[in-house]
Amino acid sequence: MDPDPRRNREGLADFFRLHPHPGGIIVCEEPKFIYMKPSKTAGTSILRHGLQNRLEGIFHHKDHPERFAEWIGSITDEELEEYFIFSVVRNPWDRLVSIASYFDFPFKEFVRRLDAYWEDEIVRVHSLPLHLYTHQEGVPFVDFICRFESLQADMNLVFDRIGLGREPLAFVNRSRHRHYSVYYGREEVEVVESLYAQDIEYHGYMFEGRERGWKGLMGRLRRR
Repeated sequence: MDPDPRRNREGLADFFRLHPHPGGIIVCEEPKFIYMKPSKTAGTSILRHGLQNRLEGIFHHKDHPERFAEWIGSITDEELEEYFIFSVVRNPWDRLVSIASYFDFPFKEFVRRLDAYWEDEIVRVHSLPLHLYTHQEGVPFVDFICRFESLQADMNLVFDRIGLGREPLAFVNRSRHRHYSVYYGREEVEVVESLYAQDIEYHGYMFEGRERGWKGLMGRLRRR
């Protein structure tokens, strides 16, 4: 598991201090790792059932506000070099369907009126672009990126790296919906493509269909 040769942690301490989702910075000092935890990427399964139940000493803003505040207030770029940092990314078109399903929002209205929905801070944090958890000014600061689409295999490598035995993840808080492609028309595809352009570029995602859902979308687009 070699880190990306472009990886750069210069200025990372200040980046963390100004991060729009401090609750997504999960810290462990023995072994030294940081889990950058975006919403709707199986984070609860990873944190609660893959890490916290097997390791002592993990702390974060939500459960340990004083300890986390002390840590983030004093951490330096040089000290951050000693940490193994990983995160999880997910296809942004799929993730937005999951967010709408989680909050029980009508999907097309949610996508078309995101600015209005994002006035709710909880909804906005759940929808933050994933590159905020992996990149700073276009340069990666993480050592390893897991993909939601291959999560167990990728997390097995993380478990190896931090000295934990491989263990199946217990998935919780799953939203229930069909394959994401069936929810989209051209307008919604393009909205997500614009809003999450950096996620798409940095993490190599594209809009994909699956059998009937994809064919149905393509048929609708051709008729327009």
